[in-house]
Parts: sequence; structure tokens; C-alpha cells
Amino acid sequence: MTVQSYLEFRSRVDKWMMGLMVGATILLFFSCILVLLDNSVGSASRVVICLVMLLLILLLVWILFGTRYRLTETHLLTQSGPFRKMIKLDTIIMVEPVCNSMTGLALSRDRFLVRYDKFSTVEISPEDRGRFLKELADRAPQLIWQDEKLVVL
Repeated sequence: MTVQSYLEFRSRVDKWMMGLMVGATILLFFSCILVLLDNSVGSASRVVICLVMLLLILLLVWILFGTRYRLTETHLLTQSGPFRKMIKLDTIIMVEPVCNSMTGLALSRDRFLVRYDKFSTVEISPEDRGRFLKELADRAPQLIWQDEKLVVL
């Protein structure tokens, strides 16, 4: 029997974000078909355009299904498709809830802003927010609860 050395949290995905990403994927797919059928553009150009569109589709699907956060004993590992960050738990200064729809390593507006090192931040949106915070607090003893957020005093 193997012991899992980390806890994994999938990203929460808002319905609007799911709709946006699925809609963009469908639009890119049908655009690719239209480009392939358009004889007014050279065949090499059509192939290149379609390859770019297919790579964008792959990226969107990878982000949608590959956004997750892992807590090890010493690190918070974030992944959103090909985008990754490794944050040492002992460098985390604060974790606070935020509501933001800007881009980041989160697929939900309900996020946590993680401040680490001196000036670095990342936004994440674990599906099980309560368990994530509890597990993070257990692994990062410098963090204490204060006004619904984890901070270093």
C-alpha cells in the first residue's frame, strides 16, 4: 500500500467560466473547419491556421480539466494547464478570500489570494475551500486565523 504524500484539491469552476471556455472551444473548432473548407487561402496557410486553433483548443481543455492545487508537507503546488507555481509553505504571509474575475490560476470568482515571499501573490479557487484552509493551516504553523483569513503575526 502506498501513502499519498500530498493532498490534491481540484479547482472550483463557475458556470459562466465553464460556458465561456466551452463556447470558445466550440467556436475555435468550427472556425477551424471553415478555414479548412475555404479554398481562397493556400493549403499551407489553412493547415497552419488550423494547427494554431487546435493548439488553443488543447490549451483551453487542459486549463479547464487540469487546474488543481496540491498541498505537500512543505509546498503549495498550483497548476492550471501548463502554468505552474511552487510556493514554499513557510513563505506564505497571508491567505484571504477575494472575489475576482481576472485571470489567474483559478476558474471561479470565489478565490483565495495567497501572498508569499515579500511581494508575490497567486489566486486560487479550491473546490473544498474549508478543508483547503484547514489543511494549509495545519501545514504552515506560522499562519493563524484572524478575521476569516490566515495571516502571519
